[in-house]
Amino acid sequence: MRGTTVEVLRPLRRFTLFVSAVMLALNAADPLLSGGYGKAEFDAVGPVLLIGWAEVGPGMLQAIAHLGQQSRDEVVALGGRQGLADAEQHLDDLELARLADARHWPLHRRPIAADTLRTELKISMERARELVVSLRAELAELVVARVH
Repeated sequence: MRGTTVEVLRPLRRFTLFVSAVMLALNAADPLLSGGYGKAEFDAVGPVLLIGWAEVGPGMLQAIAHLGQQSRDEVVALGGRQGLADAEQHLDDLELARLADARHWPLHRRPIAADTLRTELKISMERARELVVSLRAELAELVVARVH
Protein backbone atom coordinates (compact mmCIF):
# COMPACT_ATOMS: atom_id res chain seq x y z
CA MET A 1 0.00 0.00 0.00
CA ARG A 2 2.83 2.40 0.80
CA GLY A 3 4.29 2.01 -2.69
CA THR A 4 0.91 2.78 -4.21
CA THR A 5 0.56 5.95 -2.15
CA VAL A 6 4.07 7.05 -3.07
CA GLU A 7 3.25 6.57 -6.74
CA VAL A 8 0.07 8.62 -6.40
CA LEU A 9 1.86 11.45 -4.60
CA ARG A 10 4.91 11.58 -6.89
CA PRO A 11 3.31 13.81 -9.59
CA LEU A 12 1.94 16.14 -6.93
CA ARG A 13 5.37 16.39 -5.32
CA ARG A 14 7.02 17.13 -8.67
CA PHE A 15 4.43 19.80 -9.45
CA THR A 16 4.94 21.43 -6.04
CA LEU A 17 8.71 21.43 -6.54
CA PHE A 18 8.35 22.92 -10.03
CA VAL A 19 5.99 25.67 -8.86
CA SER A 20 8.28 26.40 -5.91
CA ALA A 21 11.34 26.70 -8.13
CA VAL A 22 9.54 29.04 -10.54
CA MET A 23 8.22 31.12 -7.65
CA LEU A 24 11.71 31.28 -6.13
CA ALA A 25 13.18 32.47 -9.43
CA LEU A 26 10.46 35.09 -9.93
CA ASN A 27 10.63 36.37 -6.36
CA ALA A 28 14.41 36.63 -6.21
CA ALA A 29 15.30 37.72 -9.75
CA ASP A 30 14.44 41.43 -9.56
CA PRO A 31 16.00 42.08 -6.12
CA LEU A 32 19.16 40.19 -7.13
CA LEU A 33 19.52 42.14 -10.36
CA SER A 34 19.07 45.45 -8.55
CA GLY A 35 21.53 44.55 -5.78
CA GLY A 36 18.90 44.06 -3.04
CA TYR A 37 20.34 40.88 -1.57
CA GLY A 38 18.45 41.22 1.70
CA LYS A 39 15.13 41.62 -0.12
CA ALA A 40 15.99 38.64 -2.33
CA GLU A 41 16.66 36.53 0.78
CA PHE A 42 13.41 37.67 2.36
CA ASP A 43 11.41 37.01 -0.81
CA ALA A 44 12.94 33.53 -1.07
CA VAL A 45 11.57 32.38 2.31
CA GLY A 46 8.08 31.44 1.04
CA PRO A 47 9.26 29.35 -1.92
CA VAL A 48 11.90 27.61 0.20
CA LEU A 49 9.24 26.69 2.76
CA LEU A 50 7.07 25.34 -0.04
CA ILE A 51 9.99 23.24 -1.30
CA GLY A 52 10.44 21.89 2.22
CA TRP A 53 6.74 21.09 2.45
CA ALA A 54 6.94 19.17 -0.83
CA GLU A 55 9.60 16.99 0.78
CA VAL A 56 8.08 16.55 4.25
CA GLY A 57 4.33 17.04 3.79
CA PRO A 58 3.33 13.85 1.99
CA GLY A 59 5.21 11.65 4.45
CA MET A 60 3.71 13.49 7.38
CA LEU A 61 0.18 13.13 6.02
CA GLN A 62 0.76 9.42 5.34
CA ALA A 63 2.05 8.89 8.87
CA ILE A 64 -0.93 10.66 10.41
CA ALA A 65 -3.38 8.61 8.33
CA HIS A 66 -1.50 5.41 9.14
CA LEU A 67 -1.52 6.13 12.88
CA GLY A 68 -5.26 6.77 12.87
CA GLN A 69 -6.02 3.55 10.99
CA GLN A 70 -3.56 1.55 13.09
CA SER A 71 -5.16 2.79 16.32
CA ARG A 72 -8.65 1.95 15.07
CA ASP A 73 -7.58 -1.55 13.95
CA GLU A 74 -5.91 -2.30 17.29
CA VAL A 75 -8.96 -1.29 19.28
CA VAL A 76 -11.30 -3.35 17.13
CA ALA A 77 -9.03 -6.37 17.56
CA LEU A 78 -8.79 -5.95 21.33
CA GLY A 79 -12.12 -4.54 22.43
CA GLY A 80 -14.88 -5.49 20.04
CA ARG A 81 -17.89 -3.20 19.57
CA GLN A 82 -17.67 -1.33 22.88
CA GLY A 83 -13.95 -0.90 22.36
CA LEU A 84 -14.67 0.50 18.91
CA ALA A 85 -17.12 3.06 20.31
CA ASP A 86 -14.54 4.12 22.90
CA ALA A 87 -11.84 4.22 20.24
CA GLU A 88 -13.97 6.34 17.94
CA GLN A 89 -14.49 8.84 20.75
CA HIS A 90 -10.75 8.75 21.47
CA LEU A 91 -9.91 9.21 17.79
CA ASP A 92 -12.45 12.02 17.50
CA ASP A 93 -10.85 13.76 20.50
CA LEU A 94 -7.41 13.15 19.04
CA GLU A 95 -8.45 14.56 15.67
CA LEU A 96 -9.91 17.63 17.38
CA ALA A 97 -6.69 17.95 19.37
CA ARG A 98 -4.65 17.74 16.14
CA LEU A 99 -6.74 20.51 14.62
CA ALA A 100 -6.44 22.68 17.73
CA ASP A 101 -2.67 22.13 17.78
CA ALA A 102 -2.44 22.98 14.07
CA ARG A 103 -4.31 26.26 14.70
CA HIS A 104 -2.14 27.00 17.74
CA TRP A 105 1.26 26.63 16.03
CA PRO A 106 1.09 29.59 13.61
CA LEU A 107 -0.17 31.93 16.32
CA HIS A 108 2.20 30.99 19.15
CA ARG A 109 5.10 29.13 17.46
CA ARG A 110 4.87 26.28 19.95
CA PRO A 111 2.70 23.23 20.59
CA ILE A 112 -0.62 23.63 22.33
CA ALA A 113 -0.56 23.28 26.12
CA ALA A 114 -2.81 20.82 27.93
CA ASP A 115 -4.67 23.63 29.71
CA THR A 116 -5.35 25.45 26.43
CA LEU A 117 -6.54 22.19 24.88
CA ARG A 118 -8.76 21.50 27.92
CA THR A 119 -10.40 24.91 27.55
CA GLU A 120 -10.81 24.70 23.79
CA LEU A 121 -12.24 21.16 23.69
CA LYS A 122 -14.13 21.45 27.00
CA ILE A 123 -12.63 18.23 28.36
CA SER A 124 -11.05 17.22 31.66
CA MET A 125 -7.45 18.12 32.42
CA GLU A 126 -6.55 14.43 32.59
CA ARG A 127 -7.98 13.86 29.10
CA ALA A 128 -6.21 16.97 27.78
CA ARG A 129 -2.90 15.69 29.13
CA GLU A 130 -3.48 12.29 27.50
CA LEU A 131 -4.16 13.98 24.17
CA VAL A 132 -1.07 16.19 24.46
CA VAL A 133 1.04 13.09 25.14
CA SER A 134 -0.46 11.46 22.01
CA LEU A 135 0.22 14.57 19.93
CA ARG A 136 3.84 14.75 21.09
CA ALA A 137 4.33 11.02 20.44
CA GLU A 138 3.01 11.42 16.88
CA LEU A 139 5.32 14.36 16.28
CA ALA A 140 8.32 12.49 17.68
CA GLU A 141 7.51 9.45 15.52
CA LEU A 142 7.31 11.65 12.42
CA VAL A 143 10.65 13.28 13.18
CA VAL A 144 12.36 9.95 13.82
CA ALA A 145 10.85 8.43 10.68
CA ARG A 146 11.98 11.42 8.61
CA VAL A 147 15.55 11.24 9.96
CA HIS A 148 15.86 7.54 9.13
